[in-house]
Amino acid sequence: MSNRKLINIRNINVYSIARDLLRSLWIIVLMGCIGVMGMYTYIKSSYVPQYTSSAVYVVTPKQSTGYVYTNKRFSESVITVFQNLLNADIMKNRIKEELHMETLDAQMSVDLITETNLMRITVTTNDPIESFQIVGSIMNNYDELSEYLTSDAVFDMLKAPVVASYPDNVLTPQNKSIQAGIICALVTVFLIALSSIFRKTIKTESAVEEQLKTTLLGTIYHERKNRTFKSKLAQKVKALLITSPIVSSRFIESINNIRIKMEYEHERRPEKNVYLITSVYENEGKSTVVLNVALSLAKEGKKVIVIDADMRKPAMYKMLDIPKNNIVDFINLLQGRCGLDEVIYKEEKLGIDLIMSNKGHTSTHEFIKSGAMRELIKKCRTMADYVILDTPPMAMVSDAEVLLDRVDFAALVVRQDVSYERDITNSINIINDSNAKMLGCILNDYKVFRIHVKKDVYAYEQAEGKAVEIYDNE
Repeated sequence: MSNRKLINIRNINVYSIARDLLRSLWIIVLMGCIGVMGMYTYIKSSYVPQYTSSAVYVVTPKQSTGYVYTNKRFSESVITVFQNLLNADIMKNRIKEELHMETLDAQMSVDLITETNLMRITVTTNDPIESFQIVGSIMNNYDELSEYLTSDAVFDMLKAPVVASYPDNVLTPQNKSIQAGIICALVTVFLIALSSIFRKTIKTESAVEEQLKTTLLGTIYHERKNRTFKSKLAQKVKALLITSPIVSSRFIESINNIRIKMEYEHERRPEKNVYLITSVYENEGKSTVVLNVALSLAKEGKKVIVIDADMRKPAMYKMLDIPKNNIVDFINLLQGRCGLDEVIYKEEKLGIDLIMSNKGHTSTHEFIKSGAMRELIKKCRTMADYVILDTPPMAMVSDAEVLLDRVDFAALVVRQDVSYERDITNSINIINDSNAKMLGCILNDYKVFRIHVKKDVYAYEQAEGKAVEIYDNE
């Protein structure tokens, strides 16, 4: 048996499952509709109406004693023989010959009405007229075939057969079709939920350490950028910053917790103050984390320089709403066309210095690994208490991998339920093989169901019991 986990119960997140179901709602509805239409079509195409015609006869012996019990006993014996006659080929051949039928596709039966001497003959076919005719043919041939029965029986008609107006099995495809649609929708829900559970991404805080085998540096809970419908349309908020009055105290506290851990590492080794924060893929929130950690350090009176080393898709100037014309492009310094003082943008209001590009560049790898970049980091190390680098995603380009050998510490931003476990593990291994110390992973945009009690918000998180592990059979 292999030790590779198929599923870790502590990595199951109800919010992720609910989100996947909501995103796949159109698939669920579509499968339900397919189930309804499929069942309706099947019922309509396979439906064969069945029509029943019957007649009731009073059965008495010719020499009747008048005793009811005697008549009942006699009727029971007659009906047993009559049923055998109906099943006999001679009766079936007579019916086919009389009605000019090639085949006799009919259900014929005879039974005794309970506690009486009344015999009921029942015939069911696909044609109401045919059912009616067969009942009459049976009694027409009785006299000639009576020697197979008994000459002592007298049959008096009590209820004549009639042509059925409606089929016995009335077609009601609506109910069954709706049931089939509901079943198809529920099966789809189950499969989507199962797919969400088995998807090898990081969905909970516990999974960071258990599945990635690394430290959880911090958790940043989901924070809405625009809290009103009007602001969503206007897209007023470009970045979530701890300096904004609209962010929650929980968001600020999560950033401060990360900052405290980074300060602890710096205090242990004061000569090491260069941090690199990256992610596996795009849109995991690394630039937001970089900027907020820098702002948190600045609020503590620290001198901070932020280097936006993601020159392919620079984000800092957009997040801070800085006009492009106010920025001297970072790449000019690496090309030797200007000095460091010209490139540094001093954000007086926020209390941080930034080195960044004002537009995207291609083929930045040569600049990242150049001596100019090494010299820049070396100078910034002496100019500030903390230097923080924002790099391109590790799975996209190798820029971050190059810079890892030039920094002191590294942290990986992992957005909840985005990057696959194998890709995150590969990035962690690359960091561990570099000269930088791996501080751990930052679980970003973490979402759980919340319960509001007396205006305080509590997160409903996974149980803190022992993880239950299921193994495959390899």
